[in-house]
Amino acid sequence: MSGTGMHLWADAKRTFWNGVTRMYNRHNGITPPSDAELARRSRAHYLIGEAGFPNYGDELIAREWVKYLAEVDPEVPVIFDCLCAGPAAAILYGLHPKLTVVDTIAQLCIVDRERLFKALPDDERTSTPIESIPVTAICDEMTQALDDEGYAARYAAGIRLLNERTQDLHIIGGGYMRSFWNANLARLSAAQWAQRHGMPAVVSGVGLEPLDERDRAYVAAIARDITAFSCRDVPSRDAIDPEHRTTTLAPDDCFVNALDGVYLPDDAPLPQTMVCMQLDLVDDPKALLGHMVAVLEAWDVPQGERIGVVECIPYDSQDAMHMLASHGWEPWLYPLQDLLERGFPAQPGQRWLSTRYHPHLLAAARGCSGSFISVQEGYYDVKHAAVLRMGSRWTQTYIGQRDIPAPGPGFADPDVRFMYRNQIRRQVAPLYEAR
Repeated sequence: MSGTGMHLWADAKRTFWNGVTRMYNRHNGITPPSDAELARRSRAHYLIGEAGFPNYGDELIAREWVKYLAEVDPEVPVIFDCLCAGPAAAILYGLHPKLTVVDTIAQLCIVDRERLFKALPDDERTSTPIESIPVTAICDEMTQALDDEGYAARYAAGIRLLNERTQDLHIIGGGYMRSFWNANLARLSAAQWAQRHGMPAVVSGVGLEPLDERDRAYVAAIARDITAFSCRDVPSRDAIDPEHRTTTLAPDDCFVNALDGVYLPDDAPLPQTMVCMQLDLVDDPKALLGHMVAVLEAWDVPQGERIGVVECIPYDSQDAMHMLASHGWEPWLYPLQDLLERGFPAQPGQRWLSTRYHPHLLAAARGCSGSFISVQEGYYDVKHAAVLRMGSRWTQTYIGQRDIPAPGPGFADPDVRFMYRNQIRRQVAPLYEAR
């Protein structure tokens, strides 16, 4: 068959199958997408988060948002921007049919901070920590690159995705943005940039404290400029919006799917006592581990009993495992990757001791009793207070405390997770429900 004949044959087949498709749609009451809808589906939702480090809470929130978009908008591509794009791509693999993971905004903020730091005079550079570089200076550099890809040509492909292939921008929740982590905090300006370039932008469920005064003004300006901004704790909300005009108080973003599929099955054989200890933010890790032992002894946990140890960052639970074993218990590790792939090991009837925020939140929401330890004033005490506001009734215990409290109960109404789901979804409706 000649080339012209092949072309005519291909056109005839296409015409035939288009006709069959129209008849099928008409018979089944299916309305084909409009040209406007097809155009919308060609542009992407852009998420900014902190998956890939990995840290359980950040991975959980990222996975829940990607799963949500796979449910409500599976035909629209999703671009997920984080610092550790390679590990994040593996962690998020298979959750959305059109997911791409990049590090454009996260890397620009890191690179710009380093450039600003190196530009300081030698005497200032030796006496100035890089964390004190003004966030607004990092933002100015980053947004300049977004407006002129030649300013950061190594990231031109990612910059073009933002400029040419993005329909909206969403900075998802977590506690990864605060004054000490100035490069992370600078990512917020991407929402302001997007809004000014015709892309609606939302920031949801962030924990920002501690913030210094200069950074409060910076975040407040962003909250005023974008479609919606919410914080998961009262101090963060009040710091940037004391009159509550531009910022709302929200549940943690992990509730976006009402925690469906987050836990291990109800019949999973789990220890009755669980611990999660974080040592990197305490001055005396041995004192924290000693207090863990004191709490378990006060709770009359029998010698030889299996105790579950939840790992939120790889390798961060080894010292707790050794301490438990040396005091006669049988530690049983729940590695981070298993938490993500199989589920979180909480079920009613357990008692928990946790320094970390998300284990406290998920276990209490499941109905587990427990106690929490705040390991860094101004940061983790704000986190745990947010969990209490969301429904936990756990008791607090302090390192070195002699009169150790009994574990307090979890959520009085575990079904509040559905109300939280609806609240979170209402905030992002301008992005994901507009058709």
